[in-house]
Amino acid sequence: MLQHELWMRSCLLLAARGRGFVSPNPMVGAVLVRGGALVAEGWHAEYGGPHAERMLFGGLDAGEDLSDCILYVSLEPCSHFGKTPPCANLLLERGVKAVVVGVLDPNPLVSGGGVKLLRDAGVEVIVGVLEEACRMLNLSFWMNQLYGRASVMLKWAETGDGFLGSGTGERVMISGAASGVFVQGLRGGVDVILVGVNTWNLDRPRLTVGDGFGSEGINPPIKQPVRIVLDRRLRGEYSEESVLRSSGALWVIYDLGEVENSADGRLRLGALEKLSERMVSKRMVEKSMVEEKFRTFGLEMGDEKGLEHLMGWLLSAHRIGSVMVEGGGDVLRGFLREGMVDEIHVIRNAGMVLGQGVKSPEGIELHRMIDLGGDEHWHWRRELRG
Repeated sequence: MLQHELWMRSCLLLAARGRGFVSPNPMVGAVLVRGGALVAEGWHAEYGGPHAERMLFGGLDAGEDLSDCILYVSLEPCSHFGKTPPCANLLLERGVKAVVVGVLDPNPLVSGGGVKLLRDAGVEVIVGVLEEACRMLNLSFWMNQLYGRASVMLKWAETGDGFLGSGTGERVMISGAASGVFVQGLRGGVDVILVGVNTWNLDRPRLTVGDGFGSEGINPPIKQPVRIVLDRRLRGEYSEESVLRSSGALWVIYDLGEVENSADGRLRLGALEKLSERMVSKRMVEKSMVEEKFRTFGLEMGDEKGLEHLMGWLLSAHRIGSVMVEGGGDVLRGFLREGMVDEIHVIRNAGMVLGQGVKSPEGIELHRMIDLGGDEHWHWRRELRG
C-alpha cells in the first residue's frame, strides 16, 4: 500500500499542473508503472483537452504490450462521452490489467461507472488510495457536482481586534508581503474574483494574479480570473482604466428589479453601455471583443437566495466552477448568511489594533495554519463526503 501511495502522490503533483486551466473540469493526474519504474505520465492540462489517461497513452507506441503495467489515476476514469471519449474504454483498448484509483467521481450519474466497466472486463481495480487528498484537490469540482453551483471561497484580512478596515473611507493595509504571495496563489486557482461595490470604489483593486505567482520557477503562466463586482444598484465607478487594470474580463452584476424600476438605475446602465461602445470604437482590447471583456448582467437578486441563484447561474450559463470572494464586509456576511461558503482563508495581523471600523465576520470555527511572515493564517473548509 505504501508503494501505491507514493505513486498516487505523483498523480496529485501532475494533476496540480492543470490548476487554473481546467475548471469546471477536475484536475487529474495519471502515471503508468512497470516493475516499480515509471513508464509514462499525463495530466488534464486544459478544459476541453485530453484527459490525463489519454495524454499518458499519447506518448506510447500504439502496439506496446501494457498488460504487465499498473495505471494510477487520481480520479475514477470516466465511462461516458463528453468533450472526449471515455477513458475507461481507452484503458481496456490498451490492455491495462491493473488500475489504482484515488477517488470515485462525485457525479451520482457516473460515480462507480468507470470502475464497474473495468472490473466487468476483468481488470483488477483498487479504489481509495489517498482518497481524501484526491478529493480535496478538487474541492470546487465536488461542490459543482453535489450542489449544482460554483464553489465559493471567502478571503479577508483582519486586525488583531477583528476589523476589516477603518470604515472612514481611508484604506488600511493589514497584511504583509508573505500573505500577499499566498493570496496570489489562491487567486491563480479560481475562475472568478468577486468584490462588492464599496470595495471596488474605495480600494480600486486590480483583482489580478501577479506578484509571486506565475513567475519563472514558481508556477507556469496562468490565465487571469474574471473580475466580478456585485453592484446591485449600479453605484460603481467604472472607466476604461478600471476595465483595463487586468487582461481578465470585468463583469458587473446588478439587481434587475432594482435597476429597471428606477429612472436613475436605467441611466446608469445606459452609461455603462456607452462605455463599452467607446472602448470598441477605440479598439483598446486585442484578441477579444470588449463586449466579452466588459459586461453587465441583470439578475433577480432581491430574495434571500439571490447569491445561490448567482452561483448556480455562473456554473450553468458560463461554466464558472470557482469564485473567490474578497469583500467587503456586507458581501462576506451575505454569503455566510445564505450558507454559500465552502472554504475560508483569514489573514490576521494580530499586532494591529484599530479599535473601531468595519467588523470582520464572526462565529466561525477557524483553525490556525502555518503563519505567513508576521501574519496568522486561519482556515475553515466544508466537510465533504462521497
